[in-house]
Amino acid sequence: MGGLLSKVQDQIEMRTNDGRRRREKRHLVEHLTRITNFRESEVKKWYRLFFTDCPDGILTEEKFVHFYVAFFSSGDKGRKMAMAKRIFRAFDRDGSGTVDFKEYLTGMSALLRGSVVEKLKWAFNMYDLDGNGEISRVELYNVLKLVIELRSPEATCQDLDDLEPALLEMVDRIFHDLDKDRDGKLQMREFVEGIRRNPNLLTLQQDEMMRATTVAIQHLHCPTGHMGIGSDSSDSD
Repeated sequence: MGGLLSKVQDQIEMRTNDGRRRREKRHLVEHLTRITNFRESEVKKWYRLFFTDCPDGILTEEKFVHFYVAFFSSGDKGRKMAMAKRIFRAFDRDGSGTVDFKEYLTGMSALLRGSVVEKLKWAFNMYDLDGNGEISRVELYNVLKLVIELRSPEATCQDLDDLEPALLEMVDRIFHDLDKDRDGKLQMREFVEGIRRNPNLLTLQQDEMMRATTVAIQHLHCPTGHMGIGSDSSDSD
């Protein structure tokens, strides 16, 4: 009798937990449909794919870096790891060291469907290496150099050293045009408004960074022909 009662209680608990998970998913999908640029059917597809790869609902930096480095077969491994960590931390908005589904999808929304302002804000977080809400000359230089290194995987250390004067000149030009209060730091407002006024300042580097980011992350959860993100079809709960 005791064993039967225990089984009944277990079944009730399982149904209760299943019901709770369905409600949580429904509320999350509704919330993300409101705050992202994806339709509800698309949010559901992203949800299914994300939780297939990350059953506990958490994408770790280690897993993302491993995938990113493997996906881009050419180029220096150390450089690819550095870029992968920058991309990951731009998604990790709370600095927890992991990315949950909400962080993941809001980032993808900015990258794939975002306005110019949304994409610039995302790019700002990429350049802001220490996450203090400001971009220094050193931070900007380091990320620009990394983007160039990844775009030219065959470049030698001497080649990169030869590019240093041009990179420093680029950083000086960007700060001259954007750093309106001349404090040696770029705030998000200065960065976004400045690049909107003069998009040529960062067009090449930003496009390269966005391309690499979007391609890699889409393939992380979207094998070819699997996602169909443009589809209007709806998934069931």
